[in-house]
This record gives sequence, C-alpha cells and structure tokens, in this order.
Amino acid sequence: MRRLRIIQSTRMGKVTEVIAERLKEVYGLDVVIDKETFSITPHSFNALRRQHDAIAIVETLSKTKKEDELLLALIDVDVYAPGLNYCFGIAFKGVAVVSTYRLDPRFYGLPYDESLYSERAIKEACHEVGHLLGLKHCNDPKCVMYFSNWIHDTDVKGYVPCARCINKLR
Repeated sequence: MRRLRIIQSTRMGKVTEVIAERLKEVYGLDVVIDKETFSITPHSFNALRRQHDAIAIVETLSKTKKEDELLLALIDVDVYAPGLNYCFGIAFKGVAVVSTYRLDPRFYGLPYDESLYSERAIKEACHEVGHLLGLKHCNDPKCVMYFSNWIHDTDVKGYVPCARCINKLR
C-alpha cells in the first residue's frame, strides 16, 4: 500500500481528517497526517501578482519528501501556475499542493459554509492525488479528474474518478 503524508500550512481541523479518509477510500492509500504545520517559503511569492507560485512550492517540498512517500500539502494562500490566472492545486515530483484560498465561499462574497468548503477541499485533494498516481485530466465533468477552470467545475464534479479513470489506475 502506498503511503501519503498530508502536511498543512495552517491547521484545518476536521477537514484534513475527512480528506485523509476520502483519499484512503478512493485510492486505497495509507494516509498519515503530519502533526506539525509548515511555512510556505517567501521566495514563492510573486509581489506583482500577489500570489504564490505553485511550482516553486512543489519544488521546495519535493526536496523534503521521503523517497517512499507521496506528499499532499494543504495551503491557505492564493496560487498560480504558468499560463493560469490562478489554480486550485498542482501535482508533480511526488508532491501535490492544494490551495484552499479560492475554495472558501467567502472568497466569492458568500457566507462561510463549512460543508461546501470541505466538499471542495476533498475534491481538489482527490484530483491532485489522482495526478500523483498517474491519472490525467478527464473530459467527464462529473469525474474528479475533470479540470476545474473555475469553482463551478469543482462544485459539479464528484470526488471519485469515473470508471474509465479507475481502469487506468489498475
């Protein structure tokens, strides 16, 4: 069984525990939540964009990752990747980063909804870990591996891969 370690830049409470359970359920991983929080390196911050470079974060974290594990970092800052105005997450080099910044309904001027926030975080974590396990983007809008171009895409999709993507995992 593959091991996945979850780290957090800020304590997310039971949301992290629910994410861990869903990742175990969906991918059959041995999931461990790191008790300590980590600091996002200042060099990832782009002052012109007022966002963090997700690739720089992954590069830094990949140097701290153990050889035999996958790493999921839950962060609460706004991130971008080349060619995108923002992203909800990114995954490569055995490291997945999920930003919860734009998953919070308050970002869109709505009242806080813990259930919706948690659901979005679960979907994005399952999406990025799917990439770590070799899955590519899927064209089924209900599949967790569908690319979320905006928050509505995340809200529409589920947290599990479609049958076609599940077959690719086997």
